[in-house]
Formats: sequence, structure tokens, C-alpha cells
Amino acid sequence: MHFHAPSLLAAAIAVASLNAVAADATTTDRQTQAPLSVIVTGTRFEQPAGTAPGQVDVISRAQIEASGAQSVVEALRASGAVQISQNYTGNPGDGVVSMRGFGENVGQNVLILVDGRPLNTPSLQPPNLAAISLAEVERIEVLHGSAGVLYGQRAVGGVINIITRDIDGSRGEIGVSAGSYDHNRVQGRFSHRDDSGLGIALAADRQRRDGYRDNSDTAFDQASASLSWRHDSGEIGYSHERINNNQRLPGALSRAQVDSDRRQSDRPDDYFNEDIRLDRLFIDQSLSDHLEFSADWSQRDANGEGYLRRDDYDYDYDDYYNQDLRIESLTPRLQGAWQLPAGTLLLTAGVDLTDSDYQTDGSSITQETEAAYLRLQLPLQPRWSLTLGARHSDVEDRDLNSHQSHDDSVFVKEFGITWRPSDQQRIFLRRDENFRFATADENRWTLAGVDFLEPQEGVSWELGWSWSGPTSRIEATLFDLSLDNEILYDAAQFANINLDSSRRRGLILSAEHQLTPALRIGGTYTYTHSEMTSGSFEGNEVPYVANNQFSLFSNYRFNRQWNLYTDLQYTGSRYPAWDDANRQERLDPDLLLNASLSWHNGPWNGQLTVNNLLDEEYYAYAGIGAYYPAPERNLLLSLGYTF
Repeated sequence: MHFHAPSLLAAAIAVASLNAVAADATTTDRQTQAPLSVIVTGTRFEQPAGTAPGQVDVISRAQIEASGAQSVVEALRASGAVQISQNYTGNPGDGVVSMRGFGENVGQNVLILVDGRPLNTPSLQPPNLAAISLAEVERIEVLHGSAGVLYGQRAVGGVINIITRDIDGSRGEIGVSAGSYDHNRVQGRFSHRDDSGLGIALAADRQRRDGYRDNSDTAFDQASASLSWRHDSGEIGYSHERINNNQRLPGALSRAQVDSDRRQSDRPDDYFNEDIRLDRLFIDQSLSDHLEFSADWSQRDANGEGYLRRDDYDYDYDDYYNQDLRIESLTPRLQGAWQLPAGTLLLTAGVDLTDSDYQTDGSSITQETEAAYLRLQLPLQPRWSLTLGARHSDVEDRDLNSHQSHDDSVFVKEFGITWRPSDQQRIFLRRDENFRFATADENRWTLAGVDFLEPQEGVSWELGWSWSGPTSRIEATLFDLSLDNEILYDAAQFANINLDSSRRRGLILSAEHQLTPALRIGGTYTYTHSEMTSGSFEGNEVPYVANNQFSLFSNYRFNRQWNLYTDLQYTGSRYPAWDDANRQERLDPDLLLNASLSWHNGPWNGQLTVNNLLDEEYYAYAGIGAYYPAPERNLLLSLGYTF
């Protein structure tokens, strides 16, 4: 990794500093109704929930299992915490997460993390959530809103942190599944930690699916091994993972083709195959009663090859293409905590270093980012606390083909205040600045005379209130996100541009209630108004963003063996993707109902999941004249054994 002297100096400063942060307040496990006492996202360390401004939703392992989700995308959709759009395959395991009102450029405006490591790439390819085995996921934490100070670039609309399962005790699991569209899956996991603190975990996952549409087959294979040593003052560990993800690509259909046969494909030869290798080394070390040090090093190598018929795609390669991606990152951070008369003072400092190489047919581009951040959480009184933070980030882009290089820097700040008028209530006000640098692909396709795009920068305001009781929870958050130099693709000019300004405003309401000892219900409603406030489309809505979205869930436990989980997802009407002019007919709203009946008896467990119970015909993704039909009603039956 080619880290420069300033980076090493910044890292040394971080190690000599302190690290802490914040989190959400009233998250619960919907399966057990127990409060979740610690979370990581919003803190980058485990911290008590509800200690600083911001809203974090937690999708626990119990909720994932109850919902019958088979992928990270399905788990996120069932939670109702975010809006999901799918494209290319239409398979339920594929998808892109939308938060805070972004359309087709959402893939680079929501930061996806796996154990704190970014899954986003320096290309326009969105984070590949299908390459994550849900069997390895302990929980998913969703941080709503900007987090530019804490996480840096791309944390514009929000942050999703996928936390993988820890090694505790001895446990083994095996499971098989079969369902619609010849979907079959075999998975297994074994972990053991002995009295010396040495732990080992092995996992494997094999999935095959013909797919809802013609030429939408998928083949997914994953294997991982982890080794760690836990001692009195910390833990050190290493993990290695290999993933082979092969997908056929059915492509888009016209409206006439959809009306004729929504399952057809006129692209029988399109596909994309990817091999991924991930290595991770981490250390968590308590330095004293007040200081804790953590560091992660990881390297991800992804080699892909595929075929796309060119007449329907605007890319600069022939039908067959290859792409290679390598991302290496180092993230040392330090946290300090001191007890004061008014409460706990938390101080966080860290460095994020990333070195990326991206090669595809006809181009070779590198991007290096270096950042240092500091965050303070200061108790003013027993019920009042103040959060202050800042981050400085540098980027250097190099086009190895044209021998051009470009560097830029951004400085962002955060301010937040939290008031607890009672033990059950919390009110917060938060201002966070965010940014993102252009990807390698975006800098390749610009207007004449523009070699490199300007960094996108923004300001996010949030005002939130929450109340939690023994059996209920209510949250409300107002948000306002303004951006300058937003990076997007202008279909009229066939180029990526910097938009002068844009704005997103909205409201999130969520509630849960234990209606009876056996039944828990809840839901989330999101209103989003996304508007382009400059340029030739000033005053228009951002396409493919629904103004209204809501989700409802119920979890009914018949007895200790049987449990029924249902969720209802509504996405309101919206303009199709690429319709910046707002001239096309709005897409119809979607209403999806899913249900999962689970059974447990000793070491055995079984589950019957029915997705799209109402047999809704809807689109996984839709642009101007291009439609990707989503699966109709489909079933999955699973059987597992734990030892």
C-alpha cells in the first residue's frame, strides 16, 4: 500500500489521541423485545445506545431469522428502514439501497460497510450486497442521514454497517433450502472458542437459482475461515474469504415486451462473473482504564468478466469485457472515555487510508484517499450533551493511460446537541457536513474541457425526538439535506456533471408496540421531497425517488415452537429513472406482502416463507423505456439443524 509520510504522521497522531462516538437511543430486538444496549455504527466502537445525536435502526439476527430473508437485500427490505431498488437480474438478492432521496446515483451516496470496511468501490458499480452470505450476518445497523465526519466520503444519505457473527463458545449449524425458480441452497457454519481464548470459525454457503426471468440464473459460492485470540485486554484476529458470484443478465424490456411476457429476455448471452478474495487483520486493545485502540487492515481483490450486447449499453468496451479491482485500507482509531460529574466524556480520533486500483478494458485508474478525523462528545449537564467533530480528507486520482493526475481535499465539520427531558425521552439536533469524490468511471465521462469533476459537498440538518417505554417505542426525525456540485449523469449531454445545487427534505416516523404478550407490531413511514434547485431541470423532482414510503410488520409467537412474521411494504409513485425533465408518466405504487412461518424444536428448525403474497406485478427497476420486472409470488422452504 502506497501510504505517504503525511498519512503515517496522521496515523501516529491518531494513536496518540482518543476515540469515541455516538449512537442511537431506542433500538430493540423485534423478536425478543429486549433493548439493544450497544451498537457500533455511529460510534466505530461499541457504545451504549442513545448517547448522541442521530437515528440508528438495528436489524437483529433474531429479526432476520423471523422474517425468512435469504439475503441482505431481503433483510433490509423487510425492515422498512430503507428503500431498495433492483436492476439487471431482478433476483431478490440483488439491489441498491436508497436513503435520503437519491435516484440512479444512489450507489455512491450511501456508504455500505461490512464490519466497518467499505463495500463501495472507486467505480460506478454499486456495492454488491449479493456477495454477502446472510448466514454470516449477526445484525445490520442503519444510520440515517449524513455521517461525513465519522465515515468520510459517500456517507451522504446514510450508512449501513453489516456486522458479521462473532466466535463465542462452540456452535455448529447446517441448513438446506428449496423454493420457486429452482432455488436451492446448502449452508453450514462451525465456530469454537476454547478456554485459552483461541477461536476458530469455518463457514460455507452454496446457492443456485434459475431466476424469475429468462437468462437470470445465479450461482453463488462462499467460503470463509477466521482465527482470533481473545485475551484479558483485547483481541486480535485474521479472516480470509473467497466468493464466486456468477450472474446471467436478462436486461431491460420495453413496455410492449412486458405486456407480452414479463419473464422473457432478449439478451440470452449477457452475463457477469466475479471472483472475490478478502483478507482482514484486526486488533482491539485496551490501553488503560480510559483508552481503547482498534485497527483494521483489509484487502479486497475482485476479478470480473462478462458480456454485454452494446446496442443497449453506453460503455466504452466491446461485447466481452474484463475488470479488476483491488482495494486496500487501513483504519487505526483510538477512543477515550472519562467520567465527569455531568456524565461521560468521549473523545474519538482516527485515520482512514485507502488505496484503490481499477482496471477495465481500455483504462487503468488509481485512487488514493487519506483522512484524519476527531470527534468529541461532552456532557454539559446530566441530561444535556454536546457533540463536535471534524475531518480532513485528501484524494489523488491518476489515469495511467493518459498520464493525468488530480488531487483535491475537503474539510467537514459536525455539531450536535442531545437533551433527555426524562429517562424515556430524547431530543436531538444535529448538523453534519458530507462529501464524496468522483469515481474513476465518472471522471472518464465528462463534458469537453472537464478532465476531473469537483468534489460533491453538502450540509445535513436533523431534528429528532424519541420515546421508549417497557412495551413501546416512537421516533420522529425531520431532515434537510442540501448539496453543492452534486455528481450525476446528465442524459441530455451524455456526460457526468457537477450540478450547482440540489435539496432533499423529509420526515421519518417509526413506532413499535407489544400489543399482547404474543404479538408485537410496528411500522415506519418516510416522506421525502427531492428537488433539483439549479440547472436546466431546476424545480423538478429527482427521478426514481418516491415521496411516500411505509412499512408495517407483525411478529406473532403462537408458542415456544411456532412463530409467524409478516411485513407489508408500500412504495409510492415516482418518475422513472433518467427522467430529469419529469415528462414521463409516473410509475404506479408498489404494495408487497411477505410472510414467514417458522418452527423450532430442540436442535431442529424449519421455515416456510412466501414473498409477494399478493402476487403483485411490479418492477425491480424502471427507467425511461426500460423495465426490469420483479418476481411474482414465490415460496421457499428451509430446514436446519444446530449442534
